Amino acid sequence: MMPRVCRLICLAPMLIGLAGCGEASTSQAVTGTVSYQGSPLTNGALAFYPAEGRPIQAAIQSDGAYEADLPPGEYRVTVIVGVDLPPGWKDGDPLPPPSVKLPPAYTSRVRTPLVANVSAAQAEPVDFTL
Repeated sequence: MMPRVCRLICLAPMLIGLAGCGEASTSQAVTGTVSYQGSPLTNGALAFYPAEGRPIQAAIQSDGAYEADLPPGEYRVTVIVGVDLPPGWKDGDPLPPPSVKLPPAYTSRVRTPLVANVSAAQAEPVDFTL
C-alpha cells in the first residue's frame, strides 16, 4: 500500500504540470507609427476597440512608435493626445492644452475612420497617418 501512495505523491506534480495553467496566449505583437500632418505624434496613446470586450491601450513613444499585444480581429482605433507638463507642474495645477489638436473624428469611438485588422501571423506594421 505504501508504494502506491508514494507513486501517487510522486506523480501528482507531473500531472499538475501537464494540465497547465490555462490556455496559451493568442495575442499578436502589433507595432507601427502614428503621424499627424506629416510629423510623428510624440505623446499620447491609441485605444484599440474590439467588437466585444474591453479596449486595449498602447502608449505612443516620442518618435511616434507604438507596440500592442492584440488578439486577432478587427479593431476600431482612437487616438488619445497627451500633454507636455511644464517644469515644476504639480498635482492640482491646471493641465496645459495638448500641443496637437486632432479633428474630433480621431478621438471618437463611434466616428473614427481608423481601423486595424490583426491576423494571427501579423508581421506588417499597422501605421496610422492622420
